[in-house]
Amino acid sequence: MAAVTAGCSASSAAAAASTRSGAHGTASVACAGSLEKLYNLTLGPAFYRATGDSFGGPPCAGSFALASEILNNEITPGVFLSVGAAAIEKLWPAHRAKFALSLATDRLVVAYSPRSRYYTQLNAIRSGARPLSSLFSLFLTPGFRLGRTNPDQDPQGAYFIMMTKLAQTYLHLPAGEAARALGITGSSPFGSSSQIFDETALPTDIATGVVDAGSDFVSEAKQYGLDYINLPPALDFASPSELPRYKTVSLTVSGKRQAGNLINLDGTLVLPAKGSPVAAVDEKADQGFLAFMLSKKGRSVLTASGYSMVPPVLDLAPGLKTAAAALPSPALSLYKSLGGSIARP
Repeated sequence: MAAVTAGCSASSAAAAASTRSGAHGTASVACAGSLEKLYNLTLGPAFYRATGDSFGGPPCAGSFALASEILNNEITPGVFLSVGAAAIEKLWPAHRAKFALSLATDRLVVAYSPRSRYYTQLNAIRSGARPLSSLFSLFLTPGFRLGRTNPDQDPQGAYFIMMTKLAQTYLHLPAGEAARALGITGSSPFGSSSQIFDETALPTDIATGVVDAGSDFVSEAKQYGLDYINLPPALDFASPSELPRYKTVSLTVSGKRQAGNLINLDGTLVLPAKGSPVAAVDEKADQGFLAFMLSKKGRSVLTASGYSMVPPVLDLAPGLKTAAAALPSPALSLYKSLGGSIARP
């Protein structure tokens, strides 16, 4: 059986599928940018080996950007893997998805470049030789290049800004220091545009020294072999015990206020637009991919990649009351076996 590779494009996977039994289909997965390397090199191939179904999908991008592309029929994936449920919830009014299923949590970190002139100082902060509070004064050093993503396109960008809001008080920073580090003002709530980078390019920009340091998730930092500074649970948006603290900060994105929350990896099945039928074998492959994410093998891939596994939580679209009304049977069975629950308002 030939190996399948995917460059976040369904074409190569579909070509491989055509050489194999017609009993197999292709799972078309739209991935948040932080999953690009994991999906192409690890998660997708593991799914292929486990099921015989091929894998592919549209180019990876920020979760909010992908949601907009789905709604505009610019992309037609069968599965959507998002950072957080908010992007998936954008599909609900158009009846393009029934649920958002949280699969794991991911920690926010600050990744940095071995080519940075500030590498020694960043290493000292990472090791604890220098206090974490000194990171923000380092950001303000003339010539220091900080990279982060656009909150309008990518939840990571929003979480990084909210992290600095928490850090201002938690680390007892000098008045206004965290906001100044990002260039945030009353008229510029997202801060300096010179710090904003494309989500899928930022890890490479960090690795090659285009920027000295940048926002990242621990899973992505590990995928790219980046050095990174761990944030304490009060700031990393991945500790359930700290959820009340996270909810004290918020950011308005695309006119909607978003409160701090756990950084979850969420998945859903995307319903096709009217008049856009999907081949039965491909629909089955899409459902199989969601089930694979809940399987022992799928969860082991996520764990090895830096994700923290949690019992799945199902957030249902308006009008739905039960997991059985949303999940296909293979995923439903695994959801139940893992102690899945339904989110309540």
